[in-house]
Amino acid sequence: ELLGQPWVLNVWGTWCGGCRQEHDTLLAIARTKTVPIVGLNWKDDNAAAQVWLQQLGNPYAVVAEDREGRTAIDFGVYGAPESFLVDAQGIIRWKHVGPLTPAVVEEILLPKLAELSR
Repeated sequence: ELLGQPWVLNVWGTWCGGCRQEHDTLLAIARTKTVPIVGLNWKDDNAAAQVWLQQLGNPYAVVAEDREGRTAIDFGVYGAPESFLVDAQGIIRWKHVGPLTPAVVEEILLPKLAELSR
């Protein structure tokens, strides 16, 4: 489903205040179907994560679990939320530390996504 196209990796946790802040923005991106979002549930309880997604909505095409934090280390994550734009070849093209906002999506993410589509 994700192969051959750009996608966004979003590192999040139910314990993360900034993750709750950005959740509506992620849902808005998902509704547009512009780019799939992979959620990396980081250092969290899987049951709590499932409840969170049921209550707030699930913007993710795929949810991966990183309870120990090892996958996040491979991406250079040092806090949540963090988001990465990954190109169709699997190369990270952009990293955003902190909550995604509508302004960041409009002014940075969407133009970078358009560049990858050229």
